Amino acid sequence: MRKRLISNVVLGLLSGPVLAGLVLLVPLAVLTGLSAVLDPSLAMYEFVPEEALLLPFLLIAVLISAANARLAVVMSHDRKAGRLFEVTTDRYVDDPSGKENIHGHPGKQFAVDLIDYLTTREGPRISLGDPVGEDYGWGFWIEEKGFSPLWVAIAHAGRPDADERAEDYILAITLEPPLLPWRRLSYKPDFALRDEIERQLIEFLHTRRMPFVTEAEDWVDPEPKTQPAPRF
Repeated sequence: MRKRLISNVVLGLLSGPVLAGLVLLVPLAVLTGLSAVLDPSLAMYEFVPEEALLLPFLLIAVLISAANARLAVVMSHDRKAGRLFEVTTDRYVDDPSGKENIHGHPGKQFAVDLIDYLTTREGPRISLGDPVGEDYGWGFWIEEKGFSPLWVAIAHAGRPDADERAEDYILAITLEPPLLPWRRLSYKPDFALRDEIERQLIEFLHTRRMPFVTEAEDWVDPEPKTQPAPRF
């Protein structure tokens, strides 16, 4: 655990200069090149001296490095990152929402039922977003005042057996850190809310008699996979 934390902190520190270069230096280089192509007489001029770029480059690099290093430390306190719920059910075989999803995945009705269940259980304490189509299935946002939002992903993994009506879904409740570095400096992930929603999810699956297994992964990745089962 300590080795992974050190590795993540080092990567966070190194990300600052790299991203600062991409944000500041690459666009200027491209614009300068285009100007020289459009007007070759400008090729001998230096539009922005290096010394003028040094200070903003350092400020951006330090901000990004500090934000990402702090995020690595904050997220290291999470002991349940990457927990997945693999569900097999025939409850939603007639769900027509695959026609609404650009990738043809059903699962919207699954999301709606879970939202209704959480609304009944949690009341006004949390705000629940509407189902959103994704390339792996469907998902929705959960937010509590004063804390960062959670994302509930419902990935449609297809049928485990072509001769059966039951279909596989993979669910995960993930913390979503902000993208902007100045927001990451004050980011406070709500691990307790995430764990509470996971508990409510388990109750929901039990009450609907949907069998499931849990699996722990080192990292939750938004990229869909079809073979093997999708991760997100």
